[in-house]
Amino acid sequence: KLGAAYNVFDGEELLLDSIRSIKPNVDFVAVVYQTLSNFGNPAHPKLEARLKHLQAMGLIDEMQLYEPKQFSDEEKAHYCSPSSKELGGPPSMVSNQFFNELVKRDIGRQMCAAQGCTHFMSMDTDEFYKQDELAKVKKKILEHNLEGTSCKMRFYFKEPHYEMMPFDEHNQVPLIYKLKPDSRLLLAHPYPCIVDPTRRMAGVTRFAELEREDVEMHHFSFVRSDMSSKMINVSNRDNHDGAVQFLREFQNWTPDVGVIHPHPFGRKIFRFISRVPNSFGVDLSWIDKI
Repeated sequence: KLGAAYNVFDGEELLLDSIRSIKPNVDFVAVVYQTLSNFGNPAHPKLEARLKHLQAMGLIDEMQLYEPKQFSDEEKAHYCSPSSKELGGPPSMVSNQFFNELVKRDIGRQMCAAQGCTHFMSMDTDEFYKQDELAKVKKKILEHNLEGTSCKMRFYFKEPHYEMMPFDEHNQVPLIYKLKPDSRLLLAHPYPCIVDPTRRMAGVTRFAELEREDVEMHHFSFVRSDMSSKMINVSNRDNHDGAVQFLREFQNWTPDVGVIHPHPFGRKIFRFISRVPNSFGVDLSWIDKI
């Protein structure tokens, strides 16, 4: 039984189509949402109404409000992996937004476990999977008794039919975890590949990095109704060295401009824009009706 838990503050305009992309393969969909960001900024005033609309459509099974907090040094130590080599110092030095992010994801894990799920996906609203690929991965996980999996991503820009190229072969995303009583998410837990430090589960002994031929995550990370909200509130915003200029250029961007990116790694990796089909039928306009 597979559960998916979404971490939501903004980007809810993508949530309808994201859930639809995975719904045939999941048994339970949870949403852990904030009305106040990790930096104290308010969500869109209609966020809860939009989530309730999706719940009424049968796309969301359970929702829980999360209120961001300040973490004590003891709490930070509790949520950090004791074997991490990525922190660059003691847990007390790590900013609160990363712990809020991790706790939200772990609440989602617990919500899935409470519903009897045997496996779990931690997701954001801008993440999509092809139905046939996810079905094959589920089968592979059961056949090989895998406790954790990751896959590579494809990145889309401004509109659903523009993709940043070439592929990023460095970063991956955790895909499906097996839920075990002794497993919980730990910040920056050592992993065999580069993934979000807030999505790493401890106690995973059988882990597989899946090939692109198996499955890809389609990341609509720069397809937004309000790109400024993402740039202001994303947990790793300190890694963006050109956010102000990026937002200015994003407003007037056209494909002939080529790649623009707020992160130096993104500017290094992506070299050109390719026009591709809108394979998931992504349409952001539904939120205008709520």
